[in-house]
Amino acid sequence: MRTAFLLLLILQLTPPPSPVSPPVRGDRFEIVVPQGWKTLNEGGFVLLEHSSGASLLIQRITRPANLPDYAQHQAERVMLPLGFATLGEPRSFKEGKDEWVQYEIRGNRLTAHRRILYRVLRRDTSFFEVIYEAGEDGFDALLTDAQEIASSVQSIIEAPPVRRRRR
Repeated sequence: MRTAFLLLLILQLTPPPSPVSPPVRGDRFEIVVPQGWKTLNEGGFVLLEHSSGASLLIQRITRPANLPDYAQHQAERVMLPLGFATLGEPRSFKEGKDEWVQYEIRGNRLTAHRRILYRVLRRDTSFFEVIYEAGEDGFDALLTDAQEIASSVQSIIEAPPVRRRRR
């Protein structure tokens, strides 16, 4: 009787498991999205927005011939619409089967100071582009979230659609 009471007490004191949001799917990939982020688009590419106004875009890309050259070219493309934009030095990482190149971009959108983290990621045989943008003052606060979301990218193997024969 006493052990049943203790077991019941322990079960009542144990916090319920935290809700896990279902993964968000893109073009043959999925990501995990933490609380505070809202999915604006899913399907081909995934576009997320944080309640603070920060945004995160993740999309699958075709295999680039040279990862560092591709990353530099695309980072320069991303910074074009910004006023007084500066492109930081490239940072390259390799970890197991993952490899990525990233750039930090600073610039202005109208009167708002913005920071952008541009990253090209190779995971196994898949390639992804990640663009995280936030205001200058809130960039660091959500950087860990953005990096965790980008790190959660998992390729999905989908079977090709079934073709029906014409009669």
